Amino acid sequence: MVNAKQVAARPGILGTLVRKFFMNVVKSPGLLACCLFPALFLLVFRFVVIEPIAHDDARMFLLVTGMLFSTSMVPGTTTVYPMAEAREKRTLRTMELAGVGRAQMLAAHGIVSTLWTALVAAACFLVSGAPFDCMLPFMLVTLASSIPLTALSLALGLASRNQMAASFSSLPVITTGIVPLFFMYAESTFQALPLLPTGGGFALVYALAEGTLLAPGSILPAVGQLAWIVASVVALVAVAPRIPRDE
Repeated sequence: MVNAKQVAARPGILGTLVRKFFMNVVKSPGLLACCLFPALFLLVFRFVVIEPIAHDDARMFLLVTGMLFSTSMVPGTTTVYPMAEAREKRTLRTMELAGVGRAQMLAAHGIVSTLWTALVAAACFLVSGAPFDCMLPFMLVTLASSIPLTALSLALGLASRNQMAASFSSLPVITTGIVPLFFMYAESTFQALPLLPTGGGFALVYALAEGTLLAPGSILPAVGQLAWIVASVVALVAVAPRIPRDE
């Protein structure tokens, strides 16, 4: 077996893994469909539902929905399923025997999840019809908000022994990600958004759509989202080594 020092000395292993995992999503019709769904849903909703009635809050709804779909569906599918499939087919064990460390695998899957989240979020933003000067803050908030669910997906992907288990594991990720959408209809629940993993980001995108992103009211959601990011990364670092490996 290749030792850790030899692996660390190899240049480009992480980049190779990122390219491999990224193309695995491209080659999988199911995973690719999950990535295309958010933008297609918003496209249909915009021109079939919203356009005929010219709703005043259309852009805000499209932006926040696009953000939630991007941060929940992408990590919940592009991370959990490929990792479970690799474990089921013994590919993960083969790569470990070849000297690819668990940390490298997690980093590569995390990068790929972030890349796909960025692509999906950009597509959702373009479909929303929002001004282009809002795109950079939207992308930054969306990518930052995806970190907690990406960390959760990485842990669940490691723990899932097969694709059947992954189908159950991905549901909590997707469900948790879209919960903030139901908190926007009452002032009391809206104030509780920072308590959710993507709630702070949701509130920030909501403020962006209203033109109040830099207002004092955005401080609490930003702090809440940052707390979730730190907590999720620390939890992943603590939990990942304790997840049993395949024999």
